[in-house]
Amino acid sequence: MSMNYYYLVAGLADISFETEKSSYSVAAFKEEIYPSLTEKDRRLVDLVFQQYDQQNILNLLKVVDNNVSQENILANSALCSNGGLLQIEQLAELIVQAKQGDKVSFDCPKYLYDFVQDYFNMEQSASSHLLEDKLKAMFYDYATKVDNKFIAEWFKYNLDLKNLMVAYTARKYSLNASDFVVGNNEVADALKTSGARDWGLSASVDYLDELLTVLDEADLALRERKIDLLKWNWLEENSFFNYFSIEKLFVFLQKIQMVERWISLDKEKGQQLFRTLISNLKSLVMRNIKDGLKN
Repeated sequence: MSMNYYYLVAGLADISFETEKSSYSVAAFKEEIYPSLTEKDRRLVDLVFQQYDQQNILNLLKVVDNNVSQENILANSALCSNGGLLQIEQLAELIVQAKQGDKVSFDCPKYLYDFVQDYFNMEQSASSHLLEDKLKAMFYDYATKVDNKFIAEWFKYNLDLKNLMVAYTARKYSLNASDFVVGNNEVADALKTSGARDWGLSASVDYLDELLTVLDEADLALRERKIDLLKWNWLEENSFFNYFSIEKLFVFLQKIQMVERWISLDKEKGQQLFRTLISNLKSLVMRNIKDGLKN
């Protein structure tokens, strides 16, 4: 039987998608609500905070190069945000021990350890885009199998949404979607192989038409906001009958994370993020072409 958090849910601040100034924060959730959760429920919420750990690991791996030592990693602690669960000392131990094939002294998600091990076996020429995609795929494979139907479906929804967006962008710029789509579920497989306008997914992805309309939006910042609104509405609709459960707290955390993002992200930053994405896509394709010519 799942735990009910009556007093925690009853005390949640009101929050809407149009909020311009949040009365609550992800950091406050981590400090005030997270410690009151059961161990089982904390592991579900950990999936949100692990995404900060993932970025911290990527940032550190990009700079340690061949000098994989505790000292070198700790010297680059400024590259890490404090939003994750792992302290800089733990991140340093994880990287060093994974490279050596030794166990770490703390509880660490297996996919993080496996990714770091794989990283040191990859070609040094591998782009940061490929590294991020590999870690993203490993995370979603882990998150979509958790023992909570709602949270597993939330991460599957996010994975499918990201893949659909990437496939749409790849098609728009005459790129091969299979180079960028991650994961191996039904949606990912269709996006990698189908040439149909809807990738043969209209019957199985009920939000596809709405998403394609959003992706046709010329204003990139507005488009990004509409995508977050799709996510917001999914959370509202699919958690409607969860009243005082971990699902309700999880939804609240996701919402404040979205609100914080929009408060900190102005229009120009949004445009720059999109330009960087397109540049990365084109660079990767050109590199693949060159590699093919060499072979």
